[in-house]
Amino acid sequence: MASSPAVVSLAKMLHRDNFPLEHLKPHVESLYEQLCVLQSCLEKICDAPVSIITVAVHDLDIRIREAASEAEETIKSFIDGPTTSESESSTSAFLQILHEITINIVPMVEAAERIAGSIEGDSVAQELLLSEDAQIISRHESRTKKKRIVGQEEDFKKLKEEIVREKSNEQREVLPIIGLPGSGKTTLARSLYEDSSITDEFEIHGWVTVTQDYQVGEIFAKLFHSLETKGQKAGEGAAQQTGKNEKLQDAVYQSLLKKKYLIVVDDMWDEDVWDKVKHSFPDERNGSRIILTTRSNEIAKYAKTSDFLHEMQPLSLDHSWELLTLMVFGEGGSCPPHLKDIGWEISKNCRGLPLSLTVIGGLLSQENMTEEYWKNIQGDTLDAAAKGDEAYLEILFLSYNHLPDRLKGCFLYMGAFPEDSEIPVTKLIRLWVAEGFLKPSPVKIVEQVANDYLEQLIDRNLLHVRISTSNNIPKACGMHDTLRDLSVKECGNEKFFHSRRRYVQTLEQGTNTQRRISVHRNILMCLEEVHNSVKEVTFARTLLYAGAHHHHPLPFCLTFDRLRVLDAFTVYFIKFPNQILKLIHLRFLSLTYNGKLPSKLSNLENLQILIARRHPKVIFLGMSILPDEIWGLTQLRHLLFTERDLPKIPTVKNTIPLFANLQTLSHVSAASCTKEVLENMPNLTKLAMWTESPGPVDLHLDQVKKLESFKFIVLNPIPKKKVEFTPQLYFPPTLKKLRLNGCSLPWEVMSVIAKLPLLEVLKLGEIAFEGEEWCPKRREFRKLKFLLLEYLDLVWWEADHTHFPKLQRLIMRHCYELEKIPEDFEYLGNLELMELVDCSPGAVESAEQMKDKVKKDGINIKLKIQTYSSWK
Repeated sequence: MASSPAVVSLAKMLHRDNFPLEHLKPHVESLYEQLCVLQSCLEKICDAPVSIITVAVHDLDIRIREAASEAEETIKSFIDGPTTSESESSTSAFLQILHEITINIVPMVEAAERIAGSIEGDSVAQELLLSEDAQIISRHESRTKKKRIVGQEEDFKKLKEEIVREKSNEQREVLPIIGLPGSGKTTLARSLYEDSSITDEFEIHGWVTVTQDYQVGEIFAKLFHSLETKGQKAGEGAAQQTGKNEKLQDAVYQSLLKKKYLIVVDDMWDEDVWDKVKHSFPDERNGSRIILTTRSNEIAKYAKTSDFLHEMQPLSLDHSWELLTLMVFGEGGSCPPHLKDIGWEISKNCRGLPLSLTVIGGLLSQENMTEEYWKNIQGDTLDAAAKGDEAYLEILFLSYNHLPDRLKGCFLYMGAFPEDSEIPVTKLIRLWVAEGFLKPSPVKIVEQVANDYLEQLIDRNLLHVRISTSNNIPKACGMHDTLRDLSVKECGNEKFFHSRRRYVQTLEQGTNTQRRISVHRNILMCLEEVHNSVKEVTFARTLLYAGAHHHHPLPFCLTFDRLRVLDAFTVYFIKFPNQILKLIHLRFLSLTYNGKLPSKLSNLENLQILIARRHPKVIFLGMSILPDEIWGLTQLRHLLFTERDLPKIPTVKNTIPLFANLQTLSHVSAASCTKEVLENMPNLTKLAMWTESPGPVDLHLDQVKKLESFKFIVLNPIPKKKVEFTPQLYFPPTLKKLRLNGCSLPWEVMSVIAKLPLLEVLKLGEIAFEGEEWCPKRREFRKLKFLLLEYLDLVWWEADHTHFPKLQRLIMRHCYELEKIPEDFEYLGNLELMELVDCSPGAVESAEQMKDKVKKDGINIKLKIQTYSSWK
C-alpha cells in the first residue's frame, strides 16, 4: 500500500524514543497506538490477492497517505516553531492540533480495520464492505467532483452557437429555454453564463432569478447588483442601489445602454412580469442576448424575438446512468458489479430528469451499498415512475422520506425562507442550535453536530452550496425551488412552520397550533389582518422575519410567551420592545436597534445567541450598547454587534469563567479585550476586534487557546504609522483564518504569521503591511489556501511556486505599485483562481501573459485568471 511509508514515518516521529518534546510525550501515545493499528491493517491488505483490491481501496490508500503526510508536516512545524515551551498555552495549542489530526485519522483506521477483517474471512462476500468503507471516507472530498455537467453537451453547443453567432440583423434577441422542473434549465444557463469564451464576446453581463412571490424592485436591484464588465466586478459600486422601481429600472437601463450585453433571466413565471422587466433592456442592434428560462411554453413563445426556442429533453438512458453513478460514487468511481443491473433500473425509473437522478444519487451515496436496499429503492422509483408527469415529485418525496429522523427537521427548516434565498450557513447553524432539535453528541459541541447535519444534506443533494468561504467551506446555501416546494408542503403537514408569504393567503387547518412562524415580507406585519392572524398562533416557539431589510419601524407582534427564537435582524426598532424582556425562554435574539440594550436583558438567562446591529452604522467610541448585566448571561455562545466597547467586567472573582460557553465575539474594541476579559472566554474560536487609529494595542491572544479565526481592523489607518502590539505580536497556533487592516506593519513581521501551522486564509487589507518588498521564506505558509492583498504599497514580491504549495486562490485588489506577479506562479499545482481588480498595468500585463502561457502550454488547466481594470 502506497500509504504505508507515510504512516511508518509519522509513527516513528511520535515514538517515545524519538519525540523531542518531553512534556508532551504522554499526549501523543493515543495517536501513536492508532497508527500502530493502522500499520497492522495495511500490512494485511497488502498481503491480500490483487483481485479483491478495488478502486475504492486504492482511494482509501491515497487518503491515508495524504492525511499521514499532512499530520507529520503539521506536528513538525509545531516542533520547529516558537511555541514549544512547557507553558499552558503551548500545551493547549498542541492538544488542539493533535485533536484535529486524530479526528481526521481515526475514521480511516476504523475503515482499514473493517477491510482487513473482511480479508481474513470470505473475500468475495466482503468485497462489498471494501467498497463501502472507502467511499464513506471519500464522500466529503468527492462533493466538489460532482459538478460536472452530464448529458447537456449538445444543448450547450446549440445555445452557444446561437449566442455568439453574428447575424445580418443584430437586434437584441431573447433565447428561451423551457422544460419541466428539474430538467436542467438553470444548470444549462449557468454553464453558458460562466463560459469565458462566451462572456468575453460581450461588454457587460448579468443574472437575475425571478421567483413566484416576486417584487419588481427586488428583480431590478438584484440584476443591477449582478452586472459585471471587464473593468468592474459584479457587486462593486452596486450594493447601495435602492429606491423606487422606476429608479432601479432606469439604473439597469443606463448601465446597459450603448453596450453589447448578455443577460440571464432565470425562472420567469408571468407574462406581466416579463413586460415590466423587458423595458430595462435597450435594443441597440449590437448583438445583445437575453437567455430566459421558464417552465411555461406560453411565456417562452410570448417573450421570444425569433424562431429560436430551446426545449430541454430527458437525458438518454446512458446519460442517466452516467449521472447517477457520478452522484453516488463520485468522479472516477465505479458501481460494484452486483449493483449495476439494479442501479440501471433505478436510473431508468427517473425518466431522464436530472433533479430526480441527482437527489436519488445523493440518497444512495449516503446509505448501505447492499442489494436489498437498492432493490427497495428500485421498487419505490418504479412506483413513482407510474405517476406520469408527477413522477419527479414522488421521487423527491421518496428522498425526503428516507432521511434519517435527525435530518428531517433541518430539511423542513429550509421551507421557512423565501424562494431562491441565499442563507448564511452560520445563521442557519445558530438557528438550529437555538431550536434544540439537534441530537447531542458525547464528543462534539452542538455547532459541530449542526454543521455535520448541513454537510449531510448537501451530500444528499437536498441543499446546494451558493457561496463558499475563502477556504472552500460552505458559506451560504440554497435549495432548488422544487425541493423547497416539498419542504413548504411538508412543513404544513408536520405543523413545523407556518410561512406568511402574501396578504391574500389561504391558511392551513391548525395554523394557530403551529410552533414556528416565518414572515417573508416584513411589510405584511403593517396590515391589520395579517398582524392579527399571526397573533393567533399562540403556541409559537419561533418567529423569523425572513424578508429583506426594512428601514422603517413596523408594528411588532410579541404575544408568544414560549418564544425561543426571535430573528428580527431585518426589522428596525426606534424604541426597544420591552415585551422581549419577558421572553424568558429566548435562546436566539437578533434585531436592529440604535440605542443601548436595557439592563433587564439579563432576565433572559437562557440566551445563547445575541446579534444587535445599528442602522445606519455609526460608531460611538468609548461606549457600549450592552448593559453591565450582560456578564450574567453565562449561556451565551455567540455575541455579535456593531463596533462598540464591552462593558466593564465585574471585579468579583469566579472559579468558572463568566463566558465559558462563548465561541464568537465580533466587532469589539481592542481596548475592551483586556487580559482579564479574554481569560473569561476560554472557548472562544472566532474574534473580531478594532481600534480607532494606529498606536499601542495590548493584544492578549495567548488567553484564547482555541482561537481559529481572528480579525483586527484599524478604522482610521494612517500611512507610515503602525500599530504597536504589546507585549509582542502573537497568534495562537490553532489559527486558521486571519485578517488584518490598517496596521502598517513591516514585512519582516510576516514571519510570525507564516509559521502558523494551521493557517489556511490570510487577508491583508488597506495598508495592513507597508514596504516595497516582500520576500517570503521557504517552508512557510505550508497550508495556506487563500491569500488576499488589498490596498498595499507593495512593489516587488519575490516569491515562487515553492512558497505557497497549497494555495488555491490569490486575490489582489488596488495594488497600484506592484510591478508584476511572481513569474512562475502558474506552477502552483493547487492554484485555481488568480484575480486582479484595479491593479497596476505591470501586474495586469504579467497576469495576462501568464494566462496566455497557461492556455498555450496547458501547465495548469484548472487555473482561471481574471483581471478587472477600470483604466482599460
